[in-house]
Amino acid sequence: MLQSEMIDFVRKHQLANDQDKILVGVSGGIDSMVLWHLLVHTGYNVGVAHCNFSLRGDESDADEQFVRYHCLMNGIPVHTIKFDTLEYAKENGFSIQVAARKLRYAYFDEICKEHKYTRVAIAHNLNDSVETVLLNLTRGTGLKGLSGIKPINGNIIRPLLFATRNQIEEYATLHNISYREDSSNATVKYKRNFIRHKVIPLLRELNPSADISINQTARHLHEAQLLVDRQLSQIRKEIIYEDSGRVCLDIQKLKSEPAANLFLVDVLSDFNYTPAMAGEVFGLLDSLTGSRVESDTHVVFRDRNQLIIQPKQTLQPHWVQFDANARHIDHPIKLNITLNDYFKGRPLEKDPKVANLDFGKLEFPLTIRPWQPGDRFIPFGMTGFKKISDFLIDIKLPLPEKERVFVLTSDNEIAWVIGYRIDNRFRVDENTQKILSIQLFE
Repeated sequence: MLQSEMIDFVRKHQLANDQDKILVGVSGGIDSMVLWHLLVHTGYNVGVAHCNFSLRGDESDADEQFVRYHCLMNGIPVHTIKFDTLEYAKENGFSIQVAARKLRYAYFDEICKEHKYTRVAIAHNLNDSVETVLLNLTRGTGLKGLSGIKPINGNIIRPLLFATRNQIEEYATLHNISYREDSSNATVKYKRNFIRHKVIPLLRELNPSADISINQTARHLHEAQLLVDRQLSQIRKEIIYEDSGRVCLDIQKLKSEPAANLFLVDVLSDFNYTPAMAGEVFGLLDSLTGSRVESDTHVVFRDRNQLIIQPKQTLQPHWVQFDANARHIDHPIKLNITLNDYFKGRPLEKDPKVANLDFGKLEFPLTIRPWQPGDRFIPFGMTGFKKISDFLIDIKLPLPEKERVFVLTSDNEIAWVIGYRIDNRFRVDENTQKILSIQLFE
């Protein structure tokens, strides 16, 4: 019965065909052992991948040996790896669950490329999808988060997503399928387990078929999401545009959009923003220029009449010094440097990316550093000091680009806002004998 239902489910969602070579993620637990059994007995060409996350000591090692043994006894190719998940999570600032997921899927990709697998089968079932819906609901989510787990995502397929945990247990008993019990599944310290062991049993007291009902609702919401996506696609064309490689949103058009909040939830999910964080971004519509909201990977800035989305910059505040003999600088920016005699009346380059400075007015070594709040200089052609922050506002430099501005200093005085304006004190005049010419390359 379960096998025929799986065949129908696979066909309906076009998860695989007879030509596919399927890598099955097998932990040794009941779900993955049943999935492996079903795929083999349906006639698919399969191999097994097992990840030992080293989270349960000897128990984790025993799981690995269990999977290896069953693959050997059944003549199934097996691929295993052992991770130091705790160390990886610590180094990258991930939760244990996120770390394990990233390690697992990266390993699956590696195995697929090396051994030509075309699909990766994961043993998520109907109950897992319901738990995901409830978990997302408690966190706050959009329609996508309430749509449950997808049957297919790229080359990842979930052939058991239609089956309840009870159906899987009955199949395992009927076919004498052995499996390993994960002791961590019994603890409620993990949020998913708390929902599984505490919340869902209470919901079943209200409705014995609560799992089925929630899953049906999730499917309806998935269909609603498809309709919403069509409308959001049109709104994207009206509001989103690119400027110098950055994703920009027109604030005035966004303000006039009745579904602006939902739109932001959808758009920002691609940049690792939660729905709650998308709400914070919505608040930028009435904030001052310079306001921002950051995700783990991206930053959204308010810059005048637009919101700008860009990856987080990893600029390091390097201070680089060089002497009068230097001719090239490669870090943190690229500069070419020449020293020439000055002949009065000789025309000078007017490109802002080229600084022609009076060599005799400079004190070496010169320093390159990021500009800082409070920095000031006398812009070329002026007589009074101006804050660099005000200067950058005057030239209407977009906020993200302000963070990438460097200055050249001589004896702690700014000689050049690199790429924009030299300081009037270091200009070439009638007394200049030598010119230090510095060109910025981007």
